[in-house]
Amino acid sequence: MRVRAGLVMVLALRAAAAAADPDHMLPPAPGVEAVADTSRPLFRLLVTNNNRMGITVTNYGFIGNNFVSRSPSLEYPLGSGFEHMVRGGIWIGAQALDDSDRVFVGVTTGAQDGAQGGSSQSATEYSPIGTKIEQRSKLPNSQFFSRDAVSELDLIARYHDRTQPLFSPSTNEKHRPLNVEVRQENYMWSFADFQHFVVFHLTIKNVGRPLKNAWVGFYSELASGGKQYYNSWPPSSSASSLGSWYNKKLLAYDDSLRMFREHFCFAPPVPDNCRFSVVPYWIGIKLLGVHPGNLADISSRKVSLAAWSWAPGSPFRDQDAERYALMSSGMIQPLQGDTLLPESGDPVELLAAGPFPEVAPDSSIVFDFAIVGGSDVPDLHRHAAFAQRAFDRDYIVPVPPPSPNLHVVARDHGVDLYWNDSPESFEDPTSPSPRDFEGYRVYLGEDRLDLKRVAQFDLATPPNDTTGFNTGFGAIRLPRDTTFDGVRYPYRYSVRALKNGFKYFTAVTAYDLGSSEIESLESGIAQNKTLVIPGPAAGERPGEKPVVFPNPYRVEARWDQGKLVRDHYLWFTNLPERCTLKIFTLSGDLVFESEFDGRSYHAEGSRGVYDPRSELDVDPPTLSGRTFGWNLITRQGQAAASGLYLFTVEDHGGGGRHVGKFLVVKSDRED
Repeated sequence: MRVRAGLVMVLALRAAAAAADPDHMLPPAPGVEAVADTSRPLFRLLVTNNNRMGITVTNYGFIGNNFVSRSPSLEYPLGSGFEHMVRGGIWIGAQALDDSDRVFVGVTTGAQDGAQGGSSQSATEYSPIGTKIEQRSKLPNSQFFSRDAVSELDLIARYHDRTQPLFSPSTNEKHRPLNVEVRQENYMWSFADFQHFVVFHLTIKNVGRPLKNAWVGFYSELASGGKQYYNSWPPSSSASSLGSWYNKKLLAYDDSLRMFREHFCFAPPVPDNCRFSVVPYWIGIKLLGVHPGNLADISSRKVSLAAWSWAPGSPFRDQDAERYALMSSGMIQPLQGDTLLPESGDPVELLAAGPFPEVAPDSSIVFDFAIVGGSDVPDLHRHAAFAQRAFDRDYIVPVPPPSPNLHVVARDHGVDLYWNDSPESFEDPTSPSPRDFEGYRVYLGEDRLDLKRVAQFDLATPPNDTTGFNTGFGAIRLPRDTTFDGVRYPYRYSVRALKNGFKYFTAVTAYDLGSSEIESLESGIAQNKTLVIPGPAAGERPGEKPVVFPNPYRVEARWDQGKLVRDHYLWFTNLPERCTLKIFTLSGDLVFESEFDGRSYHAEGSRGVYDPRSELDVDPPTLSGRTFGWNLITRQGQAAASGLYLFTVEDHGGGGRHVGKFLVVKSDRED
């Protein structure tokens, strides 16, 4: 009893600390946090970037990144900066036998209530099987193409609960393995309504002794907010006028869809003071189905929904028996009470299904759910219905032709788009006319989430003349194929009148004819979306010397308005292909120096141009080969001060040395 009383005291102190610290920066209690064996290079994570969902998935049952970095934890739409989940994890509970043939209730968790910014590897009770997350794709153009793939991008991870860790996370209860192995498969598509969800398909195999009354669930700490509103990371209440990230949650449950959903809500009353536009998206966790059994038949399987106010180490959930009771209630908890409401509460959630009365040795159960996004409730419901439709059809869904391979060339005030004809030979086995390719659409825009169609080209011969354009491909077909990196490109389309130095996102999609049963389907923009920045290329401005723009640089350029100081930048253009760039003060002090090679430069080091932590939906930008972006940070790591600067460009190709000057007028300073 002394040990238990001492633990309750520790947990009470931790609960008090949690109540006083809404930013989830709770320090771990000594001897309570689980310690993972991370000495072996087994732990892996990937961020999904095939569609509008950016989710960190791992090979150890933890979902999200615990806000350890600004890379997506659960970002929707991907590229928007809107996060919706701190952490999530797979829960498996059952009645099992220990080595002495005694029955115990065990729950293995991928995540529990915990502090933001900590290691997700120490928050799980699972250990990886193998050393990687496998990737497969049904897209013939993909480097991961596999005939065994289910979707446009499958992620496959395996983990077990036999050895990791000694103690359960956030408790001092010894971990008791259920002896299960989990094969986690993620499915995702990039077109139509399918681009708004990611499927989790879990196959749970019993590799030990019989399990009774098993339940499977997904624990989540959904919390929507905008990374752009917080200067520091992980987010803290002092880093934004919005205050704490975590007590602004509006919760709801849609019984007919078996979906829990969450939205940002600034404060009550709801909805008048929610300020939905601050984070204008819903996120849902939707149960799709189980095997064996049928979630639609409540006599076969039941659904449990539990929610509580975040409290690491709470004495109400620090034992497996208590967690199993939450999973196995078979009831939908009403989402009411102060602890679950915006401003006064900080809820976390658990959605589970079961029971599976007996899981024999070497047999498996299957549990499917989807993480779904939408701009409003009808939008979210529609996307959830498509996820359910995919599950009901064993994930055999009608698909459009894949997007073509795309090669983009940056030009002076324009871009050239080259693509190949691989979509024209694609066959969709679900279509009445499997080979039903119809045409191409070209997209471009400054908003990565809202590209505009700028051109369309259709086959003009019957039956390929049904959409009304009937242009044929004569205007884009090259006299002879152009080859880049060994790939032939028979088509080219040029976009002009663009602004040099500005970011543009572009893509080329393919679409099919459709039929009386299936509407015309178009491939996803995400498949070949490319970031390109126009600028003078080699030979486009012969005789012109290197210049800086904008010059003068006044406070900020239009492309970096509202950004942090270290996200600002200006451009040097008309540079030789290979050169040394140096920047000096008028007194001759060296401020900055860089070796430039236009063949390989992709704006490395200028995070305002390209930040690999947040721009996972595109590769590094395509540049003209004659432009360099400077982030106005000196070689001492300080923001450049206002003043007149000199620069020199030394051509490695024998073109001599050029000297120029530019003016910086700033009102901001780096702290």
